[in-house]
Parts: sequence; C-alpha cells; structure tokens
Amino acid sequence: MRTAIAFVILLSACNQAGTGSKNDSSATENTTPQGAVASCYNKINGRDTVKLSLVVDEDKVNGTLEYNIYEKDKNTGVITGTMEDNILRATYEFQSEGVKSTRNVVFKIMGDQAYEAQADSLTSDGLPVFNGDATLLKFEPSPFKKIPCE
Repeated sequence: MRTAIAFVILLSACNQAGTGSKNDSSATENTTPQGAVASCYNKINGRDTVKLSLVVDEDKVNGTLEYNIYEKDKNTGVITGTMEDNILRATYEFQSEGVKSTRNVVFKIMGDQAYEAQADSLTSDGLPVFNGDATLLKFEPSPFKKIPCE
C-alpha cells in the first residue's frame, strides 16, 4: 500500500515540475517517462462527490478513490488492479470511521467517462461480488467525467 501511495505522490510531483511551453492536446492525461498514463475522473450527484485517479501502465493500474457522500463518513483509499478491454478490476483499500477495510471495485473506462459497476451480490460479510464475465457486468447509469489531474 505504501508503494502505491508513494508512486501516486511521485507522479504528482513529476507532473507539476514540467510546465513549459509544450502544447499538449489533453489536459487530463499525462504520460510519465516510464509510459504510464494518469487519468482523473469525478462524479457529482447533488452534495455527493466521488473522485477516481488512475495511473495505468500497460495492464497494471494504481490510483486513489475517494467517496464523499453527504452526511456520511468519507472513504479514502488506494486501488490496485488490472485493466483488460477497458474494464478495471481492482482492490480498494480504504479507511472510514478510523477502520481500514478492503473491497473489490470494477469500472468501465469509455473515452472521457468511467462507469462504476454494480455488484451482482454480496458475501456474508457484505462485500460486493462482481461477475467474472465482463459482458454480464451492470454499471451505474451516471458516469464519472474526466477532469484535469491535480
């Protein structure tokens, strides 16, 4: 977990250092020297916000995910997973109410939007279970929208 956080911090520092006169057609994607691509997404629904920041290096994905649901406790953590055919399957390690937890998350990345998958069922511990067949996944109707990474 420390490695993922350190990587995201290092990536942020590298992205802030290069503010020259380069003409970059995409303000929301940054390529690091290693070939990794950073993308950030935001979803706002009333007073609820969710932020997703990804660093994709080939099929490996690291990043952060933050749920800020109005009048509920905030969840903030890191995700690590893999990307295949625009489907991100990741483990989300987060802290809420002072308790560390882990659960699976699935997102579909389509152009400038990301859609969070709905769980097919829950385990006896209340953890989400997603279909292994990507064609059978169900996604939230309202997307995350790509934003500039900070």
